[in-house]
Amino acid sequence: MTTEELDAAPAVRGRWVLALALVGALVFTIGFVVELRCAVGSCPDPTVRRLFRLDALGALPRLFTTGLFLAVAVLAALAALRSAGRARWWWAGVVAGGAALTVAKAVSSHSALERDDGRLATLIGALLVTAIGLSLLRWAGRAWSVPGTTPIVVALGLYAAAAIGLDQITMAVARLHHPWVALAIATFVEEGGEAVTALVLLVVVSRWVPRRRSQS
Repeated sequence: MTTEELDAAPAVRGRWVLALALVGALVFTIGFVVELRCAVGSCPDPTVRRLFRLDALGALPRLFTTGLFLAVAVLAALAALRSAGRARWWWAGVVAGGAALTVAKAVSSHSALERDDGRLATLIGALLVTAIGLSLLRWAGRAWSVPGTTPIVVALGLYAAAAIGLDQITMAVARLHHPWVALAIATFVEEGGEAVTALVLLVVVSRWVPRRRSQS
């Protein structure tokens, strides 16, 4: 890779991050308006509602966040291909994590687990899986001297904190008397917070993907 290409990389990254942020802001703002209108009994056209409901399966807000996780998995796979030795296995772990988050967000597995196993059991399970997974990833990355270990693990932790913590707040709001407007706001904060931290994760992973070796 030439010096010019290295200098251009941050600018290119900045442009696509800004583009994704703008698209996400538009999608989630429309979704928030839809949620508020439905909260006051004035839902828009059913097609618009299906497209922009903040937490609905197949709706654009959920697909946006799902797409970010898919991009994380793809970039991590690229990093694994460009790495050697144990670093390749570490990046394979990030691929697995990105793929798991993609599927979980696409099918709303967290909600399904809450219905089947109960909220408390699901919360405890999520906390345990997160703590064990991030600890193992951090330990392996440091032991194998993988560049980017700490920022990537921190970014994953930020997403986990947003996903688990904000979900608990939304559930608490849902138990209020006539919570519809407050619930619309809480849902926007939860889904928007997940999208923001997913974008942060994507940016961090993209920063640490190994560059192609120069052929010269």
